[in-house]
Amino acid sequence: MNYTYLLEEVSLSMVSIVGRKSAYLGELYKMGFNIPKGFIVSSRGVNEAIKDLDDEIRGILSSVNLNDTTDLEKKSEMIKNMIIMSKLPEEMEKEIYDRFSQLGSKYVAVRATATSPLSGASFAGEYETDLFVTQENLIPSIKRVIASYFNPRAIAYRILTHNEAGMAIFVQTMINPVSAGTAFSIHPITEEPDYVFIESSFGLGESVTRGMVTPDQYIVSKATRSLVSKRISEKVIKLTYDFEDRKIKSVELSKEEASAESLSDNDAIRIANMVIAVENIFKRNINIEWAMEDKKVYLLEVRGIRRLYPEF
Repeated sequence: MNYTYLLEEVSLSMVSIVGRKSAYLGELYKMGFNIPKGFIVSSRGVNEAIKDLDDEIRGILSSVNLNDTTDLEKKSEMIKNMIIMSKLPEEMEKEIYDRFSQLGSKYVAVRATATSPLSGASFAGEYETDLFVTQENLIPSIKRVIASYFNPRAIAYRILTHNEAGMAIFVQTMINPVSAGTAFSIHPITEEPDYVFIESSFGLGESVTRGMVTPDQYIVSKATRSLVSKRISEKVIKLTYDFEDRKIKSVELSKEEASAESLSDNDAIRIANMVIAVENIFKRNINIEWAMEDKKVYLLEVRGIRRLYPEF
C-alpha cells in the first residue's frame, strides 16, 4: 500500500485521497507555479494509522455529550492522547522518512488538509499546523496533526452536521519568509471584482491570518496590472522562528520597522499576477496565502471564496 504521494503526483481528481489543499496546489505545481516541494500522507494512510484504535474511538464518541463542554473536552483529550501514544505502521514510517529525504530540506511544515471539494462548505473546526518540523520530530508532529481531527470543536461539528469528511496530512518544505500574507481576487466585503486585494506583514503569515497585526494593504488593478492604492500600517510585531530556542516567537518591532513597507510595489504586482492567473485557471474567485523568501514569491494555499449574497 502507498501511504504517501509527492506533490507533483497529485491532481484535482484526488481531493478525497490527498485533501483539497494539496490537490489544488499539486495541480498548480505541475503548471509551474512557485510552490514549495512537499508530499502528502493520504486519507487512506491517516485511516491506517489509527485503524487499531477505531473501536475504542467509536466507543468514546458514542457517549459524548455535546451539551457538556467538560465531557466533550475530556473525551477529546482521551482520543488525542491515544493517537499520540500509538505507533504508526513500520512500513508507513519508512515511507514518510523516505519522502522527507527527497525534499532536501531541514525544516518542513506539517498541515492537515480536509478531503472535501474546493466549492464545498468550509470546515468549522480547527486542525493543528506545525511549522519548522525537523526529521527528528516528524512522526510525532504527524500524529499530533492526526489527533487534532478529534479536537472538541471538530468532533462537535462532525456530529452536528453529519459531515464525515476525512483528513490527509500535507508535509511541505518550510519557507522562512521576510514577509507574508493573503490576497483576494475579489474584495472580501464589497465583492468589487476588478482589483486584487493584498494583505501583507513582516515574518510568518500567521500574524495576518490570525489577526495579530493590522496588515499593509495593496490594491492592484486587474485591467492595467498596476498598483492603484496602498495603505501602510504600524505592524507592531512579527512572528519569526528562533533557531536557538526552536520555537516561533513574537518579536516587537521598533516604530521605524513597524511603519516600513512590508512589500515593494513591484512585489505586490507580482503577487497580483499570481492571483489573476490562478483565478483564470479555476474560473472562480479565490483567496491565496503567499510568502516571500530570497526575493521569490511562493504560493502556499488556494481557497475558493463563497459569495456573501449568493443568487437564489
